[in-house]
Parts: sequence; structure tokens; C-alpha cells
Amino acid sequence: MTDTAQVLYATLPRRIKASIIDGVVLLTLMVLSPLAISALVGGDTGANAIIMYMPPVLLEPILISFLGFTLGQYIFGIQVIRVNTGGKCPLAASFLRYFAKTILGGLSMAYMLFSKKHQAIHDHLAKTLVVLSRNKIEQNPEFVNYGETENILEADVTYYYPSALRRFLIFCIWAVVASLVFGILEEIAALLFVHGYTLETKKIPKEVEVISIILYSVLFIWLADLATKGNLPGARRKKKELGNS
Repeated sequence: MTDTAQVLYATLPRRIKASIIDGVVLLTLMVLSPLAISALVGGDTGANAIIMYMPPVLLEPILISFLGFTLGQYIFGIQVIRVNTGGKCPLAASFLRYFAKTILGGLSMAYMLFSKKHQAIHDHLAKTLVVLSRNKIEQNPEFVNYGETENILEADVTYYYPSALRRFLIFCIWAVVASLVFGILEEIAALLFVHGYTLETKKIPKEVEVISIILYSVLFIWLADLATKGNLPGARRKKKELGNS
């Protein structure tokens, strides 16, 4: 059984940076693997397409199951462990974890902000924790400063907080509403500022789309922060009365 009081969890920025490294590795493998096969067999074959998608499907689950970390996680000093045992994640659970993360994307990672143990949705499904590497801490004890302890809003003596699930679901609703609003604003901006664009045009101009994605990403993070602290309508924190704290 893991002594969770001593666990230092990986921060969201550190996990995102590790994912970026892993994404670059996967893209590289997806490009180079079919080229290598073509060079060996002397041309394109039906196997090329299969081989192209093997790295993203197999690599991360296998690394997580047998090593406890991916390349990106190793670089940033984090590892994946099982909740109850502290050991490595079984292969079947690693595949479940990976596919859930792939399907849910940023929404899964955003749940870390609401979770007591900083777990994403795919961590909850696979019963895993992402923590600072034990070896890294042994090599450099000051590395513990890069981790986080358990997030317990209930210990706040000033406010009552809605449950993490309620705050997360309200955040999801607001995120969907914001996405719809941004879709409308994209169309309006394109109509006003892009020459020749009409409602019949099938695709939003790239420059408008990029700006919209950047602005929505900022709003997405801001909404998640508000929801985490119980400041979104629908899941607001309530001030404790004097004498009940």
C-alpha cells in the first residue's frame, strides 16, 4: 500500500510538457516507420499504413506498463504508478488509460485541477497516479519542490466547496457554451475582416481560426481556474457562518 501522505504529484504544466515531447516522438516515428519499410521492400505496401499507426497505439502503453514512464515523462522526472500498490500499471490498464486520454484530450487533463490527488480522468479510469520520480528525488532532494501535495479544498475554514465532480461538470457546461459562442464569433470576425468571405464559404480562414483557438484556450484555462475555486455560477462556494468553521 502506498503512503499517499508522502506522495508528491506531478504538476499539470510538467505533465503537459512531457506530453509535448512524447507527441514529437510519435510524429517522428509515424513519418519514419513507413519510409523505412518502403526502403526495405522497395516501394509502398499496404503494411505501410498499418505500421504508421502502430507507434501511437503501442508505444506509450508498453512504456508505461514495463518502465513506468514515457520518454517525455523521464525527461521531466515523473512516473506513473498504481494507486493502491505504488507499482507499475498493468498492460490492459495502460491501454485503457492511453485511449481514454487520446479521446478526451484536454478535458481529461483539466480534471487534474479538481482532483484531490491531481488525477486526470484517464488516471481515475486506470487507477493510476502521476508522481515525481523516486529516482530523481534520490539523486536531487530539492526536486521535491517541483511536486504538489493533495488538493483538499474541504479544509478551507472560510468556505464550503461543492464536490469536485459538480465543479467539473459545471466547468464542462461553461466550456461547451464558450465553444459555441466562439464559433459564432469566428463567423462574424471572418465576415467583417476577411475579404471575399461569405456564409457560403465552407472553411473559416486560417488566420481567424488560429486566433480563435488561442483565445479559446486562454478562456478554457480561466474557466477551469474559476471552477476549481468554486467561482462559476452553478457550483459556487458558500461562506461558512461564524461559529461553524
